[in-house]
Amino acid sequence: MVDDEPELCEMVSRFFSLEAYECCTAASGEEALGLMQCNRFEMVVTDIMMPGMSGIDLLTIIKSLYPDVAVLMVSAVDDVNVASQAVELGACGYVVKPFSRSELLINAAAALERRRLSLKGKEENPNTPLVVPQEIGARRKILIPANDIVRLIRAGIDEVTIMEMFRLSSHQLHSLFEQLISAGKLDAAELEPKGSLRAVSVVIDVDSLRVDGTPPAKPVINASDALECIRSGIDDASIMKRYNISAKGLRSLFRKLVDAGLLSESDLEARLRGQEKTVLVE
Repeated sequence: MVDDEPELCEMVSRFFSLEAYECCTAASGEEALGLMQCNRFEMVVTDIMMPGMSGIDLLTIIKSLYPDVAVLMVSAVDDVNVASQAVELGACGYVVKPFSRSELLINAAAALERRRLSLKGKEENPNTPLVVPQEIGARRKILIPANDIVRLIRAGIDEVTIMEMFRLSSHQLHSLFEQLISAGKLDAAELEPKGSLRAVSVVIDVDSLRVDGTPPAKPVINASDALECIRSGIDDASIMKRYNISAKGLRSLFRKLVDAGLLSESDLEARLRGQEKTVLVE
């Protein structure tokens, strides 16, 4: 349940719990997306009018990233146009506040049944491709709606979360940012690193040495540990989390490893090729 009113979230959670559903609550669309990265949900019930990311924005992102999740919209406004827009975007239903317990549960059950039938149809037609197949070695393309990514950036979502949501490498994220600036969707100043991930130079501590009594002004990363992570195939977002660095810091790390002779240009190019997708915004 996603709503900026904690009392409503608590009430809805209680309704679902009494029917043996496991229910989580979120006070915003951004918080809901964070929960969805770490948990598997069958349905999301979301308010439409919320500060920051609206329910319609959340619906659009969920159907893009988690198409098998049923979404039920709730609103204090009985607006046919808004309801039609939500259904066109993939919502399974539209409930007007204030709603009764039975009204909510009936609509939720109907939404879950539609989801079940949709998944059953996919199982019965396994030859129907859900994703356009790509030839081995071909460049893949991923199309990201510019408005969606701009909303996430302006909502304060950090780089790692964006990379994980859209399955991007640091190189692809950099390409995406450049396109947004070139298209005039964002100013360069808006793309300052988010949260604790700061764009600072990365110092490689090749000999595992520290200056006694002097804390480093920049993050110090053990070269052997970094190489082990890179060669084990860990993705960019996981490395950024491990060392608490931004995408810019990760690129600096790669470059310093190459300059130190610890990583070859061919190794770096092979890594980029393995992750490569052409990132486009519309």
